[in-house]
Amino acid sequence: MTTVSPNVIIAATKPDTVSSRQRRSTTPWPFRVLFSINETRSKARPAQELPELQELQEVKSNGSGEQGGPLQDLDNDQFKCALELLPFAILTSNPDNEILAANMGAQKLFGYSQIELLGESVNTLIPGLAYDVEATLADNRFRLPDPSVGGARDLVARRKDGTQFPAEITVNRLSSEQHAPTLTVVIDRTERYELQRHRQELAHLTRISTLGELAGSLAHELNQPLTAILSNVQAAQRFLNAQPIDLDEVREILVDLVDDNQRASEVIRRIRALVKKGELEAAPLDLSGVVGDVVLLLHSDAIVRGIRVFVNIAPDLPPVFGDRVQLQQVVLNLMLNAFDAMDREGQQIREVIIDATLDTKALLRVAVIDRGTGLEDNMMDKLFVPFFTSKRDGLGLGLSISRSIVEMHGGRIWAQSNPQGGAAFYFTLPVASAAALQLRNQP
Repeated sequence: MTTVSPNVIIAATKPDTVSSRQRRSTTPWPFRVLFSINETRSKARPAQELPELQELQEVKSNGSGEQGGPLQDLDNDQFKCALELLPFAILTSNPDNEILAANMGAQKLFGYSQIELLGESVNTLIPGLAYDVEATLADNRFRLPDPSVGGARDLVARRKDGTQFPAEITVNRLSSEQHAPTLTVVIDRTERYELQRHRQELAHLTRISTLGELAGSLAHELNQPLTAILSNVQAAQRFLNAQPIDLDEVREILVDLVDDNQRASEVIRRIRALVKKGELEAAPLDLSGVVGDVVLLLHSDAIVRGIRVFVNIAPDLPPVFGDRVQLQQVVLNLMLNAFDAMDREGQQIREVIIDATLDTKALLRVAVIDRGTGLEDNMMDKLFVPFFTSKRDGLGLGLSISRSIVEMHGGRIWAQSNPQGGAAFYFTLPVASAAALQLRNQP
């Protein structure tokens, strides 16, 4: 049994449950299509033995405990019409991976005719799919797909003309029999990946814009170690020209030169990391390192503005799973917003607190708290809307992009007024063990 869309479920047809009308049909499809008339999203239950088809009356939706509408068993004409109208490819194949049937969606998606598809290997359409049914369904039972174990896979599919496209592939055996046909559902994810690419482009442009605004303070941050290097080199020259040469002093200068060089390299590394344009690179991350890099990057800017930054990272936090540069962008944007909120004459307390704690066993929470102008009640619903800004020269994209990044990582972001004055922005991130699947499934 396979859930292929919010209200469409495909289930195997047993001989003793097929009507006489269906037995007379020449349809090659060895299963039925069931439609839930409930408009809410159906959710597949955890992996378990499939009950008898006639006993399957309802499907729970959204895990909320509310019962969905009854499943409607389609007659033969409705069955064929439903398959042809489904906006994705549906294939059935035998244990040798030879296609037994393909709907119109498969013909349109791959560019083959029905006759060309019949008997063709599924591996021709999806070269990267390890299409071993015995390995894919190792327990040799007919099970309901469990989304928590990642039943759908992101692979590359190939059309007749040789062009390739990203696809989401779901594979399930149609019955508990060892040599039962296999159902493959293929959904074109080109638009999803294009959307993700555009989001990354926009995020990259905002990082470039942000670094442009920080050019002065970054130049100062880089100039400090370079000035120290020059001073130490000049001192070393004086010691080398003296008689006798004080080798101990020269050794100390060389140590200082190495340290100053590393400081300059770190500044350049942080800048390059944020400027870098590339694909999403998700990996387990130490949150203290993510926050620490941003704090060091803004060190000079904070000094120029007279702002003290306090960082409180709880010890022994589990790693998060995500893209380092994008998560740094979130922290950078929130910190700069906090700086700007206190950038006014007469501001007495200029401090930003960054707090990171374990919110639950599966979530880490980061807070960026300032003592600035605060948030008006009528702003709360607009803060994360694109192009909304309270700054005179702001674009209104920083918080919107931050929300997209956090949600893509399986977390959420929100804001509230700071009781002591100012504003507090919070975002959560799943720990590494829970986040990888959520990040993979994001558009």
